[in-house]
Amino acid sequence: MERIGNVILDDTHYPGEDLYSDGAVEDRILDLVQSCPGKEFPNVIAKEQDWAVMYHLAHERENILSWYPFAPGAKVLEVGSGCGAVTGAAAADAKSVTCIDLSKKRSMINAQRHKDSGNITIRLGNFQDVEKDLERDFDYATLIGVFEYGQGYIGGDRPYHGFLTTVMEHVRPGGKLLLAIENKFGLKYWAGCREDHVGTYFEGLEGYQHTAGVRTFTLPGLRKIMEECGYTDYKFYYPYPDYKFPAVIYSDGYLPRQGELNRNICNFDRDRLVLMDEGKVYDEILKDGLFPLYANSFFVEITKPQAENPQAAQVEPGGQEVTAAQKKSRQPECILYTKYSSGRSRQFSIQTRIVSGRDGNNILYKKAEYPEGKAHIAHIAEAGRRLAELWRERGQLLVNKCTPGDDRATFEYLQGTTVEEELDRLLSQGKTQEAADMLRKTVLRIQESAAPKNFRATPEFHNVFGDVQIPEDAPSFAVADVDLIFSNLLLTEDGRFHVLDYEWTFFFPVPVDYILFRALHYYLEGAPVRAEFGRKFDFYKEFGLAPEQQEIYRQMEKMFQIYVAGSSISPGSLYHSMGKHAAPLGELLAERERRRVQVYVDDGQGFREDNSYFIDTADGKDLRYTVTIPADTVGVTVDPAFSACLLKDVSMIWIGKDGEELAPVRYKTNGYRAGQNSFLFDNSDPKIIIEEMMQQSSSIKVSYRINILEEETVDLLLGEMGTKGRDKKKIRRLIKG
Repeated sequence: MERIGNVILDDTHYPGEDLYSDGAVEDRILDLVQSCPGKEFPNVIAKEQDWAVMYHLAHERENILSWYPFAPGAKVLEVGSGCGAVTGAAAADAKSVTCIDLSKKRSMINAQRHKDSGNITIRLGNFQDVEKDLERDFDYATLIGVFEYGQGYIGGDRPYHGFLTTVMEHVRPGGKLLLAIENKFGLKYWAGCREDHVGTYFEGLEGYQHTAGVRTFTLPGLRKIMEECGYTDYKFYYPYPDYKFPAVIYSDGYLPRQGELNRNICNFDRDRLVLMDEGKVYDEILKDGLFPLYANSFFVEITKPQAENPQAAQVEPGGQEVTAAQKKSRQPECILYTKYSSGRSRQFSIQTRIVSGRDGNNILYKKAEYPEGKAHIAHIAEAGRRLAELWRERGQLLVNKCTPGDDRATFEYLQGTTVEEELDRLLSQGKTQEAADMLRKTVLRIQESAAPKNFRATPEFHNVFGDVQIPEDAPSFAVADVDLIFSNLLLTEDGRFHVLDYEWTFFFPVPVDYILFRALHYYLEGAPVRAEFGRKFDFYKEFGLAPEQQEIYRQMEKMFQIYVAGSSISPGSLYHSMGKHAAPLGELLAERERRRVQVYVDDGQGFREDNSYFIDTADGKDLRYTVTIPADTVGVTVDPAFSACLLKDVSMIWIGKDGEELAPVRYKTNGYRAGQNSFLFDNSDPKIIIEEMMQQSSSIKVSYRINILEEETVDLLLGEMGTKGRDKKKIRRLIKG
């Protein structure tokens, strides 16, 4: 038994050594959490540029639990707590959190990062050993990214049934098990992502034919396990893009709308293929009501059955006895949807939630994620009041009514169709003229929503939008909602335009044209079909947004995003520097075409296409293949690629009829010598030419390493770079790589 800060590490069942580890990076992570406060983790992640560091330390990992309405004072069991990525979310309102993990190193990381919490105990050891001494009255148990390893935890013929049943034995009647896991049939796996646990393509889809010890499940598969274990009271939620870094939590009560699922390329762990446009495929899936089957991840709330007598006293979180009637009145809110505004400074970080009210009607509210955000929530409510007053006279736009609270702003839940959805519908039907007319109508409403004033630069304006030069006579709104984008404008059945979200309203003059620019920019540049629509009608020009104005507004937008983000660094913003390659199918096919090997055989009549053949080779850099030599051949040409390339360590050996190696092949090339047995080819027709045949040989064994080169790389290698030491180093790296 030891203590790190206020966290207790109970090693009663610890076997004495860690039986699994990510290696040296765990030592590095331990050093980081010992030396850096949690608020600095985003900067640490940006500096380290390491997937493991991001995976274990990113605040966004908590998103899978921080939305969930834990009852205050609850007793929580976290199985497989690891480095504590979600422990803080579970501990935020709990009376106590008991963590179980087999790794002492990871548990030390967990304890170090939560050392100021006074309600966390970490029990080291194998779950099967530790659970024998566990209490059986936990209000909640969590299996976040753990259930798939049930075979390793439990073993036996039905390990996942056994795992679920064993964990549930430690949950009180009426308590809940919270489970997060990848969907075996998640769309990302069909679209070209590798299976998360084993790193191979299509392994889960094909039923884990080559894998032992880990399994994920489809939605029907999970349901079957739960129901066979006797648990029929469960709810499915759908974290997007997945449960590891969820930006949105959907539910069966609020599924995504078409056009919403556009954050699909986010692979930090390993390379992936891009076999389809996932956003478009998701739209088709949504159209046919199939999203729950193809969501990338599941979050499942499983409720343990209550006592048979519904009128009997029951135990609530914290050990308080209540009647069934009292229990019903104290039920936590039923959350249907949560969207995180990640990548913002703490003062602007909020959650947008849709909940089902006790009267059956939905309620929408925005909630501050940190105490620093309460002022921003109050600002939203004040913005609603001022905009309603501003827009009342002309009636072009209506404010979605807002009721302020302590840490949240509650809005009227309106039914209708956003302008964005309606424009997309028209475009999908080929009704481009109708879409153009609707866009014009919407822009006109924005322009005429209030009487404009002449622009006047203020210190507040420059603080948000930077030091840009705006003419003093530019029409401006004195109270400016700069986020009048088409997804925030709702059309109701009565034909009125309601502004759903006015979070980014400023109480100083902002040019009307900048607001219009944002509306056009975020719609027309949001998808290829929209961009084509914009080019056809040239809306920027139509609304008087000259190229030089657009450049000013782009600069304003850049500064505005910096203002919102502050010092915050989200995982998404690091994709350009940390994300792995996502190879589109077209690129793969083109690359394979460029890598094809073609052999020309001269039978005395010269080299010609009808006397040539192709050799299939692997897609990697190290290639080995055999060139067959027909009788009466007088010459052979091998085209190693259909692209400029660099060949290294070229080896060509004559092979006898009995398979023995006879002698090296003498050859020449149309490339530049780049070292011993290495050649640079600067065009798309590289050739290895063999003019001297060995009569007793029937084939040639060929091997080399190949780098396919782009034109700019060839120019770099062959250009006049005598004084550029940096370029010399790049050449040496390429030749040696």
